[in-house]
Amino acid sequence: MARNVVTIPVWNDSDGQHASSKDRSRNDGYFEERLGELWMRERGQAQPGVVYRLDRMPAGYSGWEKRRGDSKHVDRYIAGHPSGKDFRSLNEAWPHFQHLIAHGSAHGCLCVLCTGGRKKTKTNRSGSLTSGSSGLQSRHFGPSSTSAVAKPVKVAARKTQNTFDSDSETPQRGKQADPEGIPDYYRILLDKVKAAGPDGIVRENVIDQLSPDWRAGHQMLQGMLEDWSQQPSFVPRIGELVLFIRSLGHEDTLAWDANSKCLRPRNSKGWLDHYRWETGVVTQSPIESVSHDDLIGVPASKTHNVTYSGFRVEPLPEPGSQSKTYSSQHKYVPLHALRPFLYWRECLGSTDEQDWHPTVKHALTVASSWSLLGKYNFTGSWPEATLFCRGVYIGPELIMMGDLVRLEPRPKDSRQDAIVDVMVVSSIRLRFVKLDESSDDDYDDGDPYTTCLHIAGKVWSLDPKRSFAGIGASPAKPNQPGFPSELAGYGNWFNVTDPSNERQKLEVPYTRVLGRCLAKDALHRWFPTSDKGLSNNGQVARSQPLELSQGLHSMREARAYSRAHDTRIDRASGQSWFWAETRIEQLDLHEINGKFVGSKEEARDRKQVNAWRQALKVLDGKKGSLDEYFAAKRQREEESKQPTSSAFGMMASVAQGDSATEGDAAQGEDLMDVDDDAASSRRRSSMQMLSMDEHEGDDDSVMIIDD
Repeated sequence: MARNVVTIPVWNDSDGQHASSKDRSRNDGYFEERLGELWMRERGQAQPGVVYRLDRMPAGYSGWEKRRGDSKHVDRYIAGHPSGKDFRSLNEAWPHFQHLIAHGSAHGCLCVLCTGGRKKTKTNRSGSLTSGSSGLQSRHFGPSSTSAVAKPVKVAARKTQNTFDSDSETPQRGKQADPEGIPDYYRILLDKVKAAGPDGIVRENVIDQLSPDWRAGHQMLQGMLEDWSQQPSFVPRIGELVLFIRSLGHEDTLAWDANSKCLRPRNSKGWLDHYRWETGVVTQSPIESVSHDDLIGVPASKTHNVTYSGFRVEPLPEPGSQSKTYSSQHKYVPLHALRPFLYWRECLGSTDEQDWHPTVKHALTVASSWSLLGKYNFTGSWPEATLFCRGVYIGPELIMMGDLVRLEPRPKDSRQDAIVDVMVVSSIRLRFVKLDESSDDDYDDGDPYTTCLHIAGKVWSLDPKRSFAGIGASPAKPNQPGFPSELAGYGNWFNVTDPSNERQKLEVPYTRVLGRCLAKDALHRWFPTSDKGLSNNGQVARSQPLELSQGLHSMREARAYSRAHDTRIDRASGQSWFWAETRIEQLDLHEINGKFVGSKEEARDRKQVNAWRQALKVLDGKKGSLDEYFAAKRQREEESKQPTSSAFGMMASVAQGDSATEGDAAQGEDLMDVDDDAASSRRRSSMQMLSMDEHEGDDDSVMIIDD
């Protein structure tokens, strides 16, 4: 069917500088059509059913594309910016063109290239967040994603097909939807809270039925979370960052060298000098079971090679760079040859920075970033609301409900060099506050609402002054219900919350969470001493970093490095953390397990998304005609023949994970049998809660804020 296409002249002002072709093909037409549509929306002249197209690209700018290998995925860029860098998407380029249209020059432009980095502030999508520390601001929050745009720029493409110009002096807010027409699910919930008023309460399980991405990835994610909850706390999880030595031999082990004060490889002949630590992303878990014995070497009971009994680790590419060659240099590594990135200083020791592997700096760059996982419930009473989540990636680690985590000292604590508090995480809460002071339109330039992420749970402390009911008044007992068995051996513990009140919890900012707390036995195995490691006086060297505070200074240094080097952090606005929509975005990954990934499938259009939504309605029983049924059936059959969309991100790539050889019987299997312990049992019971219980919505009445 012929399209109604209107060609419009391009705006006059431009600062473009012609770019070379490099190794890609030129395609101005793709961007001429999309920029034309955005400009007509900016002017308020766009009409339904009409396709607008610029007569040419802005002077000095050009559109380019490059196909990724043998795949159908096409990367598109807009070249010509005076910086010499490319815009990687329309969402990055449009704020710059908007500024040129409005001001006639690029002076004062706050786009990602004019400001020198791809910063994440407000975005034009449902599911976007504004980065920050414990107090964060956001336009809106939901499941879909594209690239970010700068905060002061008003995005013209906010209007949807259901929004029309009006002569009214106070026009009503239009339908809140992303560029693909997916309704803003979280704005719908916030509107319900506002409608209920201060005396009403809204409680809903998070079920975003209208989002194809949510529907496709939700079940997959739930299954993986259940699997991870059954693993011991020392087992690296998918998406976490770890250190590894690529050249470590089968007979080599890692041990603590008291002289150099770092972890070093050794074999039966002594210490090995030629090695290099790399940092990578865990993208596959072993199929064969693991136990505490795997922490110190490869057990004789192993029946498979490292491809099946080890972890697939892909070196972390540079965030913000278009070159992602490290992702293809994966390595299968046994558990004893890995270390959580939390202990990066313990691994590198005094190694000069210029001798670090580049991936170490890449990991340090993302240490002050985080992303939520498994949103499952929403509750609110005007003017506040809370979104409950199952997990959060904080820097290198994934923290889930049921985890035992270590807490950094509070700013007001006299001693800042030691960890004395631990928490069993019972809830991860994204709080929406001061909604009455913010705009209710997420697509205008009004005040965004404020959000803050808190972690809540039962807390224990080694400091008797932190004890519930007075100094040392409430010592924790080993057989006490809920007391973590992993804490045995670290000292005498005290209850910080009322042990007789199961509902009373402590709530802390996410910035205080250092990482998971390991049992001392596991920590001994992570940092074994060598029976042949001699000190200068000839005595056996057994000095090793075995304490609860291990990794504290390493992570503080990592987060400081990230705040100084991660260009996505909006430091100009006083932010110190980068808040990502997904782990893919957080680590800026383009490929996992040999499959291209992203926050959104660039090849799909709005028509295709609408077809998916109609098919979902039929499958849900909301539409029942015979024609619609067969249309949905054909759509489902067609989709089953296609590879998983890159929009499904890391979870899909893990589920489709490749193996070392073709025809592997275990291809795509990332399940792992593990030795059960009290910690995994505790996490498993926490993760079984699919919806709120009858009391959790009232937990604020017994919640203690501890910041």
